[in-house]
Amino acid sequence: MPHGEWLQVPIGDLGRVVTGATPRETWDGSWGDDVDFITPRDQRAGYRMATARRRLSAAGAARLAGRLLPAGATCVTCIGETIGKTSLTTRPAVTNQQINSVVPDPAAVRGPFLYYLLTACGPRLAQAASGSAARIVNKRQFERFPVRVPPVPEQDRIAGILGALDDKVAANSRTAATALDLANALLDQAMASGRARSWRLGDLVRLRYGRALPAAARAGGPVPVYGSGGVVGSHDRALVAGPGIVVGRKGTVGTVHWSQRGFWPIDTVFYVVPFSDEVPLEFLFLALRRMGLPSLRGDSAVPGLARGSLVTSVIQVPPAAALRDLAHAAGGLLALRASMDTESAQLISLRDTLLPRLVQDTELAR
Repeated sequence: MPHGEWLQVPIGDLGRVVTGATPRETWDGSWGDDVDFITPRDQRAGYRMATARRRLSAAGAARLAGRLLPAGATCVTCIGETIGKTSLTTRPAVTNQQINSVVPDPAAVRGPFLYYLLTACGPRLAQAASGSAARIVNKRQFERFPVRVPPVPEQDRIAGILGALDDKVAANSRTAATALDLANALLDQAMASGRARSWRLGDLVRLRYGRALPAAARAGGPVPVYGSGGVVGSHDRALVAGPGIVVGRKGTVGTVHWSQRGFWPIDTVFYVVPFSDEVPLEFLFLALRRMGLPSLRGDSAVPGLARGSLVTSVIQVPPAAALRDLAHAAGGLLALRASMDTESAQLISLRDTLLPRLVQDTELAR
């Protein structure tokens, strides 16, 4: 490849394309704790690594040996409503059939650059599937899909810049996860400190409905906007003072989110208002996460979490002294977790701004 020149090639020329598969129901013992099984649901927009909710046993992985991916493969969702979403394997994994993955050919492309290249062309992939009722980019289409690739030194430079941002996002995620683990350990300690009392949740808190953003709402402000899946945007003013708790009632039902600062909850969530300070928000957040709220999902025409089901749920509350100690110690951990999430959101925004400028996707280069 001439120095500095970007060449257009099909994805299939950059490595081995593997379409995933799901173990058959008749294959007993396929699930276990040996090999990650990645689905589109496990891929998080803006994050390099997927977090597998399920894993295969050694026997299950052996049955799908032809679909097994090594570390460093790029996984791209090619079926469904999230076509173009990507992730990078960090260890051997298998995906389901909604994902096509590329195991890079070192003679053609650097693995880290390939991840950013396919992430950048995600919107074009989605457009390629938009005319199909089934919303699919099949393996043949995927292999023929054109992308533009620079010389290796340029690949390394681009991946180095973007990778440094993603490395920090990954470090922040680990710190945030550790902070939450420690807070949960403090909850365990509080629950074991004395006899807990049983309360109906509705006797401790009000559950108020979020509110749709005004039609003239100005995006890009300092206030996080929460939907059932977490932060979905920003606004220039808060509806609720922080810190606060959000519970998903439609969409991703039963999720529980913590906002350290003032926030705007939209109409797919409840927000929690305690009747008094005697039961601190820190305890309520950690306890609600353990209550299995998704199991309270209703079966109506529009499934969701009914307020009546939630307020009648029973919650175990430890003694007052234990609650005070928990709030003091866990408060700092939840604040740290929130600060990590905020910084990561800023880094992801910066990376997404740089991505199309550094990776010359064909649509962007015209």
